[in-house]
Amino acid sequence: MQRKQTTRSFVYLTIGLALLFYALPRVPHVTGSLEGAFTCVWLGFAMLIISSNLYYLIGVDKERQDWKMKRHAWLQRGMRDLQRGYFNEAKREIRQKKQRRFMS
Repeated sequence: MQRKQTTRSFVYLTIGLALLFYALPRVPHVTGSLEGAFTCVWLGFAMLIISSNLYYLIGVDKERQDWKMKRHAWLQRGMRDLQRGYFNEAKREIRQKKQRRFMS
């Protein structure tokens, strides 16, 4: 499934670039008229298509998901330790070490 989506994204990126390079010399110049507005909107949509497919192909989504999963696991571990009382034991051990150091 992952390979199919990657292939599809690559094909869409190629089509978007081809469309952009084919149409760029043919679109009207950017002016204050309706034609200029059409050119700006059309170029904006073309860049949106190209950038979204590049975003997927580069794999930014995967990195972000990995980071979120690691963060979620870390938070879950912290909550589990808090519920079990590990932090209280750790504080008690630190206090005892300080007292031993003070007593010696």
